[in-house]
Amino acid sequence: MSTSISRERAGRIARGHGCETCGEYTYKKLVVKPAPDSIRDELSAIWIATMLCGVCGREQELGLDADGDVVFVS
Repeated sequence: MSTSISRERAGRIARGHGCETCGEYTYKKLVVKPAPDSIRDELSAIWIATMLCGVCGREQELGLDADGDVVFVS
């Protein structure tokens, strides 16, 4: 397995991703957790960032792989 990004780095990458609804980069809440085994196996995501937009209130999830690339947004 290659060296993966840290939780702190995953949080910085997630903050740099604009809201899918309004495009703003301000979040009321951002939580980064390890991805469950099912998502890790299927999508190769190692971190899941749950973000609550500070402008429009949309809650979205962002999946990051070991290199810090975004693998999904929901």
